[in-house]
Amino acid sequence: MENFWKRYNKVKLEVLSLQHRRTQLLDISGKLRELLKQYLDGISVSDEVLSQLNPLFIVNHRSNLPQLSTPAQPEDRRPPKTYNVIEAAHVVSRTL
Repeated sequence: MENFWKRYNKVKLEVLSLQHRRTQLLDISGKLRELLKQYLDGISVSDEVLSQLNPLFIVNHRSNLPQLSTPAQPEDRRPPKTYNVIEAAHVVSRTL
């Protein structure tokens, strides 16, 4: 009878593991389907797609995405400091 319960518990754990894996795969599948839909919407032309913002749709060198404005740079902004770095091995080989 002991072997029966061992086998039963093993099968029960296997079933739970497979159910958990199935939910993981369904989640991954849903995400991949959404990415595929976005890609196909991006490369196809339809009324629904044309009414939305589409980074791949360009006519006469213009996209229907809003233009990103560049932030204004202050006039007194200094360039970052640069540091000269000399390898110690190079210095030693030149001094000996």
